[in-house]
Amino acid sequence: MKIPESTQTHWREQVHPFFVRMLEYNNQVTRLRSSPNEADQKEALRLTHNPPPELAAEAERMHDAIPPSERPQHDAYLSIFGITDAPEGGTMSEGQFTVGWLAFNKFGKSIVELTEGDAAGDEKSSRQLLSVQKAFQDSRYGKLDVNKLRFKFDSHHILIMQAGLELGLRDLSPDELADCYDELCNCGKTHDPENIRKLRTRVINMMDRLVKNLSAKSTA
Repeated sequence: MKIPESTQTHWREQVHPFFVRMLEYNNQVTRLRSSPNEADQKEALRLTHNPPPELAAEAERMHDAIPPSERPQHDAYLSIFGITDAPEGGTMSEGQFTVGWLAFNKFGKSIVELTEGDAAGDEKSSRQLLSVQKAFQDSRYGKLDVNKLRFKFDSHHILIMQAGLELGLRDLSPDELADCYDELCNCGKTHDPENIRKLRTRVINMMDRLVKNLSAKSTA
């Protein structure tokens, strides 16, 4: 009798271990934050502002080891949140993250692009920037739960793809991508390989645009 071959992919062998540890840590924080227990919520806040020293140290080592060929992609990712270099300790402020997250998921643009467009007198950018600022202030003062916002594209899945694109996700097959998301994504759903492949293409196009914009500014 022929034993069927395993259908399980080997995506972990192709993805950087740091990406896996980072996602698992973020999932732990998310679970605590969504808990009705006040002590859990306080622990989530503590972990957000004080990541484990070994994880922060690994983030710094990863940053220092980025080869020149991958620096444009790294800088493009940071530009989403309006920063030009890795923040000290490997983590950025919650406010800075939220503003960048809102801008990118509401309008597909970095907060830098919106700010520069506003300064240049582009009305559309100005109104989009105002929308982001209002959402952030509503969140800051308890009038809006940003985790319940709905966007055109799935912000949670996009964030995972952005973080892992240069840490192995770019080269995975659709089946491997789907298996990776099934294990690391905390949405609780099974991921379709073709849908995740299309998501990766969308994110690659977004990041390529940011890289092009940064390159244009550096040569101007």
